[in-house]
Amino acid sequence: MPDDAAYGHKDALLLVNTEVTEEQKAKWQHVWRWSGVLGPELGRHSAQCVCCVGQGGLSAFLLAQAQQSVLGRCEPYRSVWVICCENEAQKVRNRLRKEGFLNSFYQFPD
Repeated sequence: MPDDAAYGHKDALLLVNTEVTEEQKAKWQHVWRWSGVLGPELGRHSAQCVCCVGQGGLSAFLLAQAQQSVLGRCEPYRSVWVICCENEAQKVRNRLRKEGFLNSFYQFPD
């Protein structure tokens, strides 16, 4: 884990299609949970695509969190750690990387 003392900000934890436990909540600035469909039929196009509008729930969720932080409506955070089932990791990564505007707030390393 990164050393938070040097930055004065904490990290956020995002659990995708998993349950949050009390133990997971410790030492995180924010703990968020998102549940939704990450099937192969989603994420083939950008969020602006007519056939995909309304399907980017995870992307919209992360954008809303970034907006809250930028506007000072929540405690600032330096990074978001995404936790999901192993079989969904690539779907989550692909979905988030395809969102152009989302990439102006977040980076998605491997």
